[in-house]
Amino acid sequence: MIHYAAITICLLSILIGQLQAAAPDTDAILASGKFAEGITTLEEHLKQNPKDDSARFGLATLQFVEAVQSLGRKLVIYGPQTRGIADLEAIFGKQSKPAKLLTYPRLREILNEWLQDLTRIEAILAKIESNDVKLPIHVARVPLNFARDGVQALTLVPLLNSLGREAPADVVIAFDRADVDWMRGYCHLLSAFGEVALAYDAQELFDVFSHRIFAYAETPHKFLKDQPRRQGGWFDFDEIADIVGAIHTIRFPVKEPKRMAAALSHIEQTLALSRSMWKLILAEKDNDREWIPGPGQTSVLGVGVTQEMVDHWIIALDETESILKGKKLLPFWRGKLTNGVNLRKVFLEPRTLDMVLWVHGAAATPYLEEGEITRPDTWEQINRVFRGQFLAFGIWFN
Repeated sequence: MIHYAAITICLLSILIGQLQAAAPDTDAILASGKFAEGITTLEEHLKQNPKDDSARFGLATLQFVEAVQSLGRKLVIYGPQTRGIADLEAIFGKQSKPAKLLTYPRLREILNEWLQDLTRIEAILAKIESNDVKLPIHVARVPLNFARDGVQALTLVPLLNSLGREAPADVVIAFDRADVDWMRGYCHLLSAFGEVALAYDAQELFDVFSHRIFAYAETPHKFLKDQPRRQGGWFDFDEIADIVGAIHTIRFPVKEPKRMAAALSHIEQTLALSRSMWKLILAEKDNDREWIPGPGQTSVLGVGVTQEMVDHWIIALDETESILKGKKLLPFWRGKLTNGVNLRKVFLEPRTLDMVLWVHGAAATPYLEEGEITRPDTWEQINRVFRGQFLAFGIWFN
């Protein structure tokens, strides 16, 4: 009897230990919309279970969704608006005038806070070592409450539409180890865009055009706020004048040049993580509700990926890497065909960004060199393999 009692106690101890170590359900937390509470719960769990990489993946996912919601809330209070694209008022609700109008310095602060969030999330993902992580999520159930008093569901519909597919009604994606690198890559890619935006001073563009994007933006040109808002039809003179003014002011002085070098580093990290992601995908033996499938797998999105696509994606990564390293040049549209733009120098030796002079060609002069130029037919062949949808697949793959 004592022997059986001892065995029973041991089994109960093991069971209790397993229950105590069970990670919080990230899927349920996401569906509840209580992101901040879930983050705290997962952080506490990881203090007690530091090797639980699935929970760590869940924590990073929660933080990413919470960061997106936070970014949206910071912008929505200023009354984002469009004409003929989407009824933003129906999505976010009519916004009352905030205590302070949106200024360009505040917009830069918001963007910098977003970059800090991405850095923190990527650092968490970088700590994941196990190849056995699994994170099933009902992605269409995740609510993003941008306006605080209304809920807008985050779904994969825009991506699916771009790929020409119908969105599953209640799809579950089992994110795995390869998707850790996918998410890390996206953190770096989004950070690169943010760094470029902050590297330049766009105050003048903000002053003449921000009223077209935000109902409550501050501008020294008070007459711009008196223009009526139109929801459809042809452009009127005011709109044409604003567009011309915007084009004229896309001449951004360099404000923080080191951010361009940081952006280049982020892009290089994105390429490296894309390579490691595909290495992990091709090594997978299962076929479990895949986000990005390998040639022998099935995506829950109904989008197939062939080995030829994977091969040509790697070719695209190789070509892009050569361009970023300055080993290959971008084609230049004027002068000798042997001249090309050294994109690496654009990042490492930034100058005033003048869109009109880039179209003219004069802005490219400091970066022109003779050398091997990336071949247009290489990119045309890559696009053919992706059935003319290389850009859409690129957004998906990152």
